[in-house]
Amino acid sequence: MQIDLTTEEIALIQAHRAQRVTRDAARDFQRKALTTAHAFDTWSDNSGQGLTYSTFINTFGYQSDDGRQMYEAVERILDAALPQ
Repeated sequence: MQIDLTTEEIALIQAHRAQRVTRDAARDFQRKALTTAHAFDTWSDNSGQGLTYSTFINTFGYQSDDGRQMYEAVERILDAALPQ
């Protein structure tokens, strides 16, 4: 038995799939950012160097294409984790 979908139904399915891909990518980035923030914090304790973009990229050595976005995420994570 074959079910024919309307154009609207196909569009809904495609939109749902696109939302899922976007959501999954955001969640993957979030997990990567948490892991990277922890790694940077440990590295920073050992090296005595603070968080700047230059240090994050050049000295800590984060070299992925999302460097600026990851640096900003790590900065937010570390700031958010400070006691009030």
